[in-house]
Amino acid sequence: MGCGEFLVKYILFFANLVFALAGLALLGLGVATQLQISPITNIADANGFQVAPITAMVLGGVVFLIAFFGCCGAIRESNCMLVTFSIFMLVLMIVKLTLAVLIFVKLDDVMDAVPNWLNTYFKQHPTEFQEIEKTFNCCGPNGAALSYLTNIPDTCCAAPPCTILNSYSGCNSIVQNFFQTFGLAIGVVAIVVCAIELVAAVFGLCLANHVRNKSRRARY
Repeated sequence: MGCGEFLVKYILFFANLVFALAGLALLGLGVATQLQISPITNIADANGFQVAPITAMVLGGVVFLIAFFGCCGAIRESNCMLVTFSIFMLVLMIVKLTLAVLIFVKLDDVMDAVPNWLNTYFKQHPTEFQEIEKTFNCCGPNGAALSYLTNIPDTCCAAPPCTILNSYSGCNSIVQNFFQTFGLAIGVVAIVVCAIELVAAVFGLCLANHVRNKSRRARY
C-alpha cells in the first residue's frame, strides 16, 4: 500500500469516526430538546416546535449509521461501499445544511412568537400551564407579580410556601432563552457535521477511484 493510499484510507476512517460522534451529538441534542419542550407541545399552535428536534434526532441516527458504513468501506477498500457512502454523505450534507439555515432564519420568528403562545395558553389553561412552570422553573408568563394576584402555585418556586419574593422569573424570557440556546446549538452542530461530511465524501471518492484503478491494473 502506497503512502498516499494509506493516508487517504485512514483519514477517511478517522473522519468517519469523528463524524459518527457528531451524529450522536446531534441525536443527543434532539432528544434533550424534545424532552424539555414536551409540555409546550401540548399547545395547539406550538406543535411546530417539534420539527427541529425530531429532524435532528432522525438525521443524527442516520448520520451515525452511514458513518459506520463508511468506516467499513474504508477498511475493506470496497469501491461500491465507498461510492454509495460518498453519495449519501453529499445528500445528508445538503439536508443538514438546509436544516441549519432554516433554524437560523426562523429562530427569531420562534422567539418572537413564544410570549404570544404562552400568554394565550396561560389564560385558557392556567392549571395545565403549571406543567410548563415545573419543567422550566418559571412562574407564569411574566412572573408571579404580574401573572398571579393571589394563590401563587407551588410550581412557581423551589419550596413552598410560594410568594412573590421567592418565586421564579416569568416563563416568557426563560423559554425564549432555552430555544435560543438549543436552536443555536443544533444549528452549529449541523454545520460542523456538514463540514465533516464534505471531507468524508471527497476522501471516499478519492479512495474509491484508487481502488477502482488498482483493480483495473490487477487484471492486466
